[in-house]
Amino acid sequence: MRNYRTIATVAALVGSAALAVVATSVAQASGTEAATPWCTGDDLAISVHDMHSPSPSTSKAHMIKFVAAEGASCRIGGTVSNVRFLDAQGNNMNASQNGGQPPYTETSVGDGLYAATYVASDLKSPQIYPAFVRFNLPGQGTTGDLVTIAWPKSGIGTNVRMGGITAPVS
Repeated sequence: MRNYRTIATVAALVGSAALAVVATSVAQASGTEAATPWCTGDDLAISVHDMHSPSPSTSKAHMIKFVAAEGASCRIGGTVSNVRFLDAQGNNMNASQNGGQPPYTETSVGDGLYAATYVASDLKSPQIYPAFVRFNLPGQGTTGDLVTIAWPKSGIGTNVRMGGITAPVS
């Protein structure tokens, strides 16, 4: 019986120690995430890239790339909002957006890591050739900074689907 109590006591102590290690690791991980600031427009160098399909397709894709500005490191997630495709004079070109709400994800930007949002449109719909895209970055419980980014010299259909901000797809 004494052996059983000793084994039970040791098992309880080992279990408590293991739980303490796990709890500390979780606290440190969430503390690291909380310590990384949320991205603002000043933290990011944002660009749009034309994506070329290796095979004929009925849709056109672009990637909006969120790279940390020099010396910055931050985290970003969710979706961009209030998206407008603009002509060279800054006029809204009235592209409609459809699709549902993508799953929420967050990703870190900096130290070689970047985030992306993918934009797709139907090649069979009327095409527009924007000069810029303007949108609000996601904020934390609020709308983030309004940014205007040059659009590549490539068309986009007037019916647009946009994904959420995520780590890039390779």
